[in-house]
Amino acid sequence: MIDNRAEYERMYEVERSLWWYQILHDRIFHQIRKTFGPPTPDLKILDAACGTGGLLSYLHEKGYSNLTGFDFSPHAIDFSRERGLDVGFGDLRQTENFRPREQYDVIICNDALYFLTDAEIKKTLSVFRKRLTENGMVLINIHAFSAFAGTHDVAVGSTRRFTWADFKSYAQAAGLRSFYHTYWPFLLSLPILAVRQWQRHQLRRGRVPQTVESDVRYPGDLINGTLRFVTRAEQALLRSAPFGSSLFLVMKGT
Repeated sequence: MIDNRAEYERMYEVERSLWWYQILHDRIFHQIRKTFGPPTPDLKILDAACGTGGLLSYLHEKGYSNLTGFDFSPHAIDFSRERGLDVGFGDLRQTENFRPREQYDVIICNDALYFLTDAEIKKTLSVFRKRLTENGMVLINIHAFSAFAGTHDVAVGSTRRFTWADFKSYAQAAGLRSFYHTYWPFLLSLPILAVRQWQRHQLRRGRVPQTVESDVRYPGDLINGTLRFVTRAEQALLRSAPFGSSLFLVMKGT
């Protein structure tokens, strides 16, 4: 996906309106507020592999101003800067080289670590831990369960998905401890699974376009609002869910 400008443009256009991003951004804000209290402008937040900057824009609107991010893709950086954000080039494999003297209260990394090997993930999480302030936290969202792999994975260049057991071992190796984790969306997991299984069937039979597109598209106000309502209801009812297409984690230094 790094060289696929069309995918970044699609993300840029819907990142503030699509239900999935809205729920993820709400989750992140809730965890930051839960740990640090009401938003303050001096809280230092880094979005590692920030994509087109939708999350940073959301956090700025919530009252945070000490925000920065990096991404490996020049397309992502361009779109982030169009939002007026402080974003530069950076490589998750070499996070230590991005503004090396800076430490952060919150480091966020959403749906990007799948590009890395197990050893590289452990190294990156270890660098995250070293870049945290004393009471800092790491927030991770990542693709979960190989059963959910479909055309979206092909479009974004993902060759692997993860479970909580994977990240438990990564965190231990990196000197981090998980304070919270959940799979999501749980209530929508069966229809998502059915769609992805059908996509895999089509992929095996070669019945897909040569240029495969991700699932990142706005489905219309009615469907988008319904999916957002269902997932927010899930958040209110279930503190932690056992199954879903994404895994969300909160980690701190040991």
